[in-house]
Amino acid sequence: MNFPIALQLYSVRDDLAADFAGTLKKVRAMGYDGVEFAGLFGHSSEAVRRMCSEVGLVPISAHVPFVSMMQNPEEILREYRDLGCEYIAIPYLTEEYRPGAPRFGEVIEGAKVLGAVANRIGLTLLYHNHDFEFQKVDGEYALDILYREVPESLLKTQLDTCWVRVGGEDPASYIRKYSGRVPVVHLKDYVGSKSE
Repeated sequence: MNFPIALQLYSVRDDLAADFAGTLKKVRAMGYDGVEFAGLFGHSSEAVRRMCSEVGLVPISAHVPFVSMMQNPEEILREYRDLGCEYIAIPYLTEEYRPGAPRFGEVIEGAKVLGAVANRIGLTLLYHNHDFEFQKVDGEYALDILYREVPESLLKTQLDTCWVRVGGEDPASYIRKYSGRVPVVHLKDYVGSKSE
């Protein structure tokens, strides 16, 4: 089975800021099938969709901050749906929303709201993990709590194999654990240390 390989555009954010269309063209020339967005750098969804089409890139998904999506779920999610994305992901939690912090419950409830909006307009909501979700809360990993509390019908997972490993678990085991709930996987190397 052939899987499309996409580049998370956060990796080339400085290049995008300088030359958005030119960078997309270079990404395609490197052999990528698609892209995952991390901001549109002031461009409309229509313009970005056209740029992707012109160079032959599939706009697979987008990382959009949780707080931004919660401010206007319908408008934000429609923007990426109109761009052509199939998936939209909660990419990263600032400290006050992380497991063990007072507002982690808001993430659980917010994911239900965002998932319902995504379903209604034809998107699939994902959650992209880092290592801090492998903090235990009452003996259970916060990542597993999130996936237990938010139904699969509202939230799929975008497992980041690097951060699963940094979090102390085997990435392949986690992909099997959530088999059927992992439509998109992040693969990357890592040099560094665990989050504090």
